Amino acid sequence: MKLDPKTDARTPATKAAGDDLPNLGASLRQLRFQRRLSIADVSEATGIAKSTLSRVENDQLSLTYSKLLQLCRGLQIDIAQLFSGHAESSEVRPSARRTFTPPGSGRHMVVNRQSYSYLCTELAGKKMTPMIGTITSRTLAESNGLLRHEGEEFTYVLEGRLELHTEFYSPLILDAGGSVYFDSTMGHAYTSIGEQTLKILCVCTTPAHAVEHSLQPEGGPVADALPASGAPRARMRRPRR
Repeated sequence: MKLDPKTDARTPATKAAGDDLPNLGASLRQLRFQRRLSIADVSEATGIAKSTLSRVENDQLSLTYSKLLQLCRGLQIDIAQLFSGHAESSEVRPSARRTFTPPGSGRHMVVNRQSYSYLCTELAGKKMTPMIGTITSRTLAESNGLLRHEGEEFTYVLEGRLELHTEFYSPLILDAGGSVYFDSTMGHAYTSIGEQTLKILCVCTTPAHAVEHSLQPEGGPVADALPASGAPRARMRRPRR
């Protein structure tokens, strides 16, 4: 029981009307966790500032109807889907999604003697992160050592010859047409052997931001690069031989 300040009468301590209604902040946070998205990922997909999204999740700010529509469009869901995830085990599944990447397009990243083109980047919350890698590193040092990140990884050799270094196995050599599937939490690195430049198709069951974080060289972030036909925006330092 509690005292009603207006009537001095004691009333049952029941929830206020509307307490059981869906909460925008909680719904957005749950959807983000289900899709393994960071606030930065949602901001990039929707065009809404990270600070705004953070305040929404912490119930410090509400969204106007137009901003709510913008949020749902960016996440490719409707408003009902946003507020439907009461059970943590339920998963909001966007339907009829499709995107494509023309030849030579994609989001390009350069790390030491490796470059990666992230494909189909328009879709947020993808289950897979596909990329094309061009590898000219010949040693583990030039590959920035063994990398680790969550998820699993499939790699198919398009051109050249791959030497895959892994934490618990001897190096594996694959020619064009060969493929390998492994646990990405195990330390791993790609190096090129032979005359031809190594080119691979790599698909990770890991969010792109987590893959990029694992690729960061010591002392600096991964550099964005222009599409393959252009010059890189930043010159990366190469390790001394």
